[in-house]
Amino acid sequence: MKVIWSEEARAALLALEERLARRYSGERAAEIVDTLVERVARLEDNPQLGRIVPEYGRWQLRELVDNWNRVLYRLLPDSIEIATIVPGRIPLPEND
Repeated sequence: MKVIWSEEARAALLALEERLARRYSGERAAEIVDTLVERVARLEDNPQLGRIVPEYGRWQLRELVDNWNRVLYRLLPDSIEIATIVPGRIPLPEND
């Protein structure tokens, strides 16, 4: 399946890299972001690699979690949409 990054996810990835560059260095920030992007790319062959987002409980909405971030993605009929990236410590809005 093809992985597609939403505009929100692209903006979140850039913001993450900027935050990391301020904390570490531009080079280290780029390495961390590259590792995250490589991990997301693995979804092409393993779309259900991530867990179901606990706050929502829908099998189509999943997440890859590391020590600092949650990459939220949707399983679509013919692709995988990366919805956004949020810091792991920030809870998601309640499911209505």
